[in-house]
Amino acid sequence: MTLSSMRVVIADPYLGDVAFEQSRAGDRSTVSQASLETPDEVRRGTSDADAVIVTTHTMAAAHIDALGPRVRIIGRAGIGLDSIDLEAARRRGIAVFHTPDYCVSEVADQTVMAMLALARCLPDQERIARTPGWAGRGELRFSPFDELTVGVVGAGRIGQAVLARLAAFGSTRIVFDPFVSDLPSEVVREADLDRLLGRSDIVSLHCPLTSETRGLLSAERIRLMKPGAYLVNVARAQLVDEAALLEALWAGRLGGAVLDVFPAEPIPEGSPLLNAPRVILTPHYAWHSTTAEIRTRRQTLDGVLAYLEGSMPADGRMAVLPL
Repeated sequence: MTLSSMRVVIADPYLGDVAFEQSRAGDRSTVSQASLETPDEVRRGTSDADAVIVTTHTMAAAHIDALGPRVRIIGRAGIGLDSIDLEAARRRGIAVFHTPDYCVSEVADQTVMAMLALARCLPDQERIARTPGWAGRGELRFSPFDELTVGVVGAGRIGQAVLARLAAFGSTRIVFDPFVSDLPSEVVREADLDRLLGRSDIVSLHCPLTSETRGLLSAERIRLMKPGAYLVNVARAQLVDEAALLEALWAGRLGGAVLDVFPAEPIPEGSPLLNAPRVILTPHYAWHSTTAEIRTRRQTLDGVLAYLEGSMPADGRMAVLPL
């Protein structure tokens, strides 16, 4: 197979017009786009493909089994791999590549922004500023940020970047992560998640979605959080029991939440989240900046082509590497 005969299929919808990818690939590969929502669409769209690129599209076992016979690699333009059945890919001898570093700064920035918005009651301040006579202004109560304890669940790349940004604010920082040992000396390691929840004024989630972390913040654990505490989730919606979170917000047991991720996206009309009190919703955009979008598109395409050409990608990471 000559390089120019390689074909990369990008799942529709993507992060933009795939003319960028075709221009970058040049005569190394033909790049096209196809709907890959169902196994039948996968079968038709990848019949002569050598690689597939997706974002959050589902690549379950049935989708992977339907991939064309020439497909050697799936590129995931993003961090999480929960939408891809890695074992099914391994059985087919298909590599899986992703880009875990492409938006660390962006997500960490948005996380700290969310914490400050909650701690400084920004939505209430904005509402009061629009109210005649600023009615309710004197009823706002909040503590200085340097008097708060922030609990970070998950101290990988993004969790560590959040901790670094929080150092400037003087908050007490505590972490739960049984898999990471290297933490800044002034950060307190909490060996028990339940204890972290009970100590933290703000809890921020930065762990991947796995069988072990699905439902991590269960109804029981949400009840362990400090009265009036805040929750920030820019990781995965399925880490949190949504019904229990809503109940805690309506009951006033939690002070508020910022959510950037949801079980169904965009948020369906009629979702109870849309009318919940003390919650700020953002459209799964913590990852975004103009440079981050280009970065993940470039890294994913370059990684896929490098693998097809017989070399290891310089950027990103191989999650599945067939022997």
